[in-house]
Amino acid sequence: MLVEPGVPVSGLFLILHGEVLVQTPLEEYERGAGQVVGEWEKLDGSEDVRITAKTEVRLVAVDRAAYEAALTG
Repeated sequence: MLVEPGVPVSGLFLILHGEVLVQTPLEEYERGAGQVVGEWEKLDGSEDVRITAKTEVRLVAVDRAAYEAALTG
């Protein structure tokens, strides 16, 4: 499990290989290689987000400070 309901997420995961399942109170969807998951799923204020690996995955974890620094240069 990458993200559990009720647990804060302070960054994002870039999926290099494999697939994850994202479950929110309103929807369920998959993400795969080249896509990101994490903090975006909680932007609506919901703490009921679960992200689990559907297959073997390789990820790059990026914390919020590093992401913001990359955006601002």
